Formats: sequence, C-alpha cells, structure tokens
Amino acid sequence: MLHIRGLRVRGDGSGCVTSTPHVVSGNGHRSSAWRVAAAVALGGLAVAGLADAASTIGPGETTTPATRTRTSWPRQLRVVAAGDIMPESPVQAAAADAAPDPEVRFDFAPLFRTDGIMGWADLAICHIEIPLGRAGGPHGYAGRSPFGGNLISGPYEIATGVAAASFDRCSTASNHAFDLGVNGVVSTLDALDAHGISHSGTARSENEGRPDVFDVADVRVAHLSYTRYSNTVLPADDWTLAYARTSQEIVDDVATVRAAGAEVVIVSIHLSWELQTAPTSWDRAFTTELVERADIDLVIHHGPHVVQPLEWVHGVPVFWSLGNFISGTGVAGAGRYEDPRTIDGLLVSVTFSEQPDGSFTADAAAVAICTDPVTRHVRHASAAMGDLELSAAERARAADCLARTRQVVPDAR
Repeated sequence: MLHIRGLRVRGDGSGCVTSTPHVVSGNGHRSSAWRVAAAVALGGLAVAGLADAASTIGPGETTTPATRTRTSWPRQLRVVAAGDIMPESPVQAAAADAAPDPEVRFDFAPLFRTDGIMGWADLAICHIEIPLGRAGGPHGYAGRSPFGGNLISGPYEIATGVAAASFDRCSTASNHAFDLGVNGVVSTLDALDAHGISHSGTARSENEGRPDVFDVADVRVAHLSYTRYSNTVLPADDWTLAYARTSQEIVDDVATVRAAGAEVVIVSIHLSWELQTAPTSWDRAFTTELVERADIDLVIHHGPHVVQPLEWVHGVPVFWSLGNFISGTGVAGAGRYEDPRTIDGLLVSVTFSEQPDGSFTADAAAVAICTDPVTRHVRHASAAMGDLELSAAERARAADCLARTRQVVPDAR
C-alpha cells in the first residue's frame, strides 16, 4: 500500500493556493511499477522516496498513535480526515463477499483501504454517520423518523474496518446519531472503544461529553464534533449529542480546550442540505462567524454527501464538504442518490507546523477518493488511475471520479 506523506496546498488567507510535493513511502505490497505509476499520478513525487521507504515498513506492520510520537523541533502534526461512512446494502454485500469464512458476517477492511493514505497521518479522523449495532446484533432499517426519512444503523464490523484503515478517532455527531436513541449512542461508542478508536460528538455520560485535549506527536490537540440538525427529537441530556443551535456552543467549547492547553483545534460540523456543490449562504455565514469568534485551526463539514470546495476563511482552512468516504449510492435504483457524485469524496490532508512564537500554521490539501460503484472499494482516484493491477474499467471509473471532483475542487490530488 502507498503511504502518502502529504500533498500540501498552502493557503495565504486570500483563497489562493500553491502545491508542494512531499515524501512518499510504501510497505512493499505493490510492485515497483505500480509505485512509479502512482507517483506519476500524484504529480511527480520522488520515485526514490518510494523505494527507500519501502524497505522501512514490512508487510503487516501498522502505525499507531504511540509509534507516531516524535520529539523533533519545530514540531509538526499531520492530520487526515475522511467523509461520511454510509454502509448501504451494496457496501454491506461487498463486505460480506470479502469475509474470510462463513462465520464472519462482514469484512470492511479491504473496502476501506484507500491505498494506505491514513498511514501518513499522526491523526486520522473518520466520520460515523449512523449508529453502530452490537457485535452479532441487528442493523439496518429501524423505522421512520418523526420528521421524515429513515432511522438506520450500521453493523458492528464497521468499527473493525475503521480500525484496520488506521483511523485513530471518529466524529459521531450527525443527523442520524440519535436514530436508535441512547442505546445507539452507547453501542456506537462501545464499538469504537473496543477497537481503540477515540471519538467526539456523542457521549454516554456528562463527563464524557466534555471537550477533551489529547497528545499527538508531542502536540496538544482538541477535536470537537457537532451536528446542526437531527432526524429525531433531541436527547433529554444535551451532553448525549453535541447539537450546535448557534455558534456560541462551539465558541465556548473552543475557549475551554484552549484554556486546557490545546495548541491545535479541529472542528467537525455535520450540515443538513444535501447534494449541493457549494455551501449554502447560511452555512457559510455560520462558519465565517465561528472562525471570526473562536481560535480554530481547521474546520471540516459533513452531510451534503457530495464534495464541496476547500477555502481559506480568515486564514483558516475550511473544507465545506468531504462528500462520502464510502457509500452504496451512485447507481440506478438509489433515487435521488443515483447521482454519481455521491460516490466521490475528499480526504483532508493538513500539516500543522510550529512557528518560532509557538503557534501553528496549516498547509492543507484535498485528496480525491472514490467508492468504486461496482466493487465498492474506496480508492485514491489518482493512484487508482495508474494501478495496472486494476482492470481498465476500474481505472476508467477512477478517472471519471477525479474529473467530477476537479470540477468542484480543481486542485484535488
């Protein structure tokens, strides 16, 4: 698998960006020819870097937050974040086919591969759109929302796939987060905890619902997660689901984590309007006000299910929508989600670098990924286009994905 050490786009606060290639490493699972093709697709990254790093990581080895800790100076923090995980029936069918034996219901790990991009990060963040069930328990349709739409849950094995993909943390606040009530919140967080994945956005207790600060790569980090709407009546205890009625809730939480020593603050926000390729005027106003009032370093939006641009708002990188990390949509029979854009997604790629005064600046890029509409494997679109181990049809679908994404995010890598 290819471990991308960053394609950086530097923002100067005006919206202009410039690209800077970095180092690439691999674990030797692919042929050298594939690594050369991937480097070309990624914009000419050094092939020597691929070969050198391939000798440093062996097959089956993984990186964890502990092994990623560094003491270099000045300090850097490398963050990757992904869009919505939507395991509709086609995704579950592909995961069932990938299961190694009949006693295993699903294996999402092969679907979540993304060509090893997560291995580049010190902190890799996913977004759990729907509640997860118990191990071996039921999942799927859970009735109708009182406000319209379906109440749904995903299988427990999604957490296993998320861990296998090297995610460290997940945002869990979304419109579906309370679809199964308190039981769904508990089962979701229990599943993530069982796989060593931290989380933000929902909570099982008032103490757990308080914003926290944690250490990654010698940097004090806070990651906060909120939703701006819900399919259901909100929980009786407001700490159960981080629901942002106004920007003030987020402003207060950011002030709390800064006072607790956070050096980098990341905010994930789940929005309501779907299938639009640009933020609504009110979402833009909300986030603009937020970054004006709160000391935030990165804002990530979820919910529209299609990609939207990366912009710099008052010097802060704002990803207006990451689209879907994985989905079962984009094909006939999916209703309004037949739209092929719903299989496209972005990965956030941000490097925070310490400055002489102790503050951190951000270099940010959008990396185009795609859920293959036939195999339901998530792939880095550019790398897949040059992967000769894929069929011509798969490479062509990756090219279509990248072309659609670049219509909205021209600099997507």
